[in-house]
This record gives sequence, structure tokens and C-alpha cells, in this order.
Amino acid sequence: MSTRIRKAAKAATTARVRSASRPRGLWVEVDPGFHVGNDRRQFLGSITGTPREGFRAFGPQSDFLGRFDDLDEAKAAVAAAASSAVAAPEVEPQLS
Repeated sequence: MSTRIRKAAKAATTARVRSASRPRGLWVEVDPGFHVGNDRRQFLGSITGTPREGFRAFGPQSDFLGRFDDLDEAKAAVAAAASSAVAAPEVEPQLS
């Protein structure tokens, strides 16, 4: 195995271990101070704020979840709210 491949494999393994302790989902800062979360199945929610002013977390239906001093705490709250949210089945309206 080449040194380059060995280093890449080691880096991928380390990244997986670190990401296991992070809140669920993929989080992206789309604008300064505005983060959105998504996993493969659903929109998780959003977070606004900065470390100085605190972070406001919103669930998948834009419901306010709370204010947090730490971004990772806000992400965890959003992920927990998204996993506990029960989606109502889509029902087509009946035509009379």
C-alpha cells in the first residue's frame, strides 16, 4: 500500500470517529450566523446567531426550540426535535 493511500485511509477513519460524537446530520452555514441541518431523509431545522449573542434553534416546522450558548448544543436540540417529530400522513382532499 502506498504512503498516500495509507494516509488517506487513516484520515478517513479519524474523520468517522470524530463525526460520531457530533450532532446528527449535515450542517451548513449558508449565511453568516445562519445554519441549516439536513440528513439523508429530512430537513432537520435551522439555527441563527453567533457565539457572542447565543444561538436560537428552530425545528423542522420552524418552531422555536430555545436559545443556547453553544452551537453544538443547539444542533443536538434541533436533531432531537426532528427525530421526535411525527410527520402526519399526507392525505389528498376528497372531491365532492
